[in-house]
Amino acid sequence: MKITREKILEAAFFLMVEKGYDDISIGDIQKFLGISRGLLYFYFKNKEDLVFHACRHFFFDGYLTDIDLENITLKDFLIHVVKVEDELLRCGEHTIDILRYNIVYSRAILRDERFKKYSIEEFTKAMMVIRNAKLRGEIKDLSEKFVGATLLSILGRTTYITKTPNGDYVKKRIVEDIWNFYNLIKK
Repeated sequence: MKITREKILEAAFFLMVEKGYDDISIGDIQKFLGISRGLLYFYFKNKEDLVFHACRHFFFDGYLTDIDLENITLKDFLIHVVKVEDELLRCGEHTIDILRYNIVYSRAILRDERFKKYSIEEFTKAMMVIRNAKLRGEIKDLSEKFVGATLLSILGRTTYITKTPNGDYVKKRIVEDIWNFYNLIKK
């Protein structure tokens, strides 16, 4: 197997989700991939750099790239977000539990000031989609921050009380809640 930067990011992120954001080490990633420490350091300066890039890749790069943020409708943006989330939850050959995915996101914001700053910048881009949807008359005249925070809250859910709290069920409920909320706010 050829080890690439992408494979290292996948392994690091998968291990963060499985073991916890604070509990992975460079040694864990080396062992998981069967590679040398030197190869990891060829691509990343240190553990913090690797963790930052893995989080950035799995939390933002797919969501807000390759779309026209100025002109996309909120509905099409949400379709895009759901599709990307499906892809990101398949981390290489592994499937990631959505609740754990969201917990790692929360932990990354709390632990890494760079990631927190990057998250705010990316959220600002998403807010442009909401603002434009409001200006075009796609959604009701609601506070953009309220709409954004509610969507982020639905997508970023870290707990779910249910008789069947498996990842597929939770993901299904998150998608249902996104569309229920969209139907409440659309004109």
